[in-house]
Amino acid sequence: MRYYSIKTINDCITFTCAVCKYSVTILDFSSQNGSRRTQAARVMNEHAAAVHRHSLPIGPPSAQLLPTH
Repeated sequence: MRYYSIKTINDCITFTCAVCKYSVTILDFSSQNGSRRTQAARVMNEHAAAVHRHSLPIGPPSAQLLPTH
């Protein structure tokens, strides 16, 4: 189950939490670290697990991706 929605506005993809107003866009991430969509989805899943306490599989801390801004 996804805990976020995805919306495209003016060629910019925004991921928004399904529970609160937290959001990220693909522009918050560097393509040098792989797919921006994958990075955004991971951050949203981590947000849901940390803030809303949803049980989601999260990799080791060294594998976590953070926004580049």
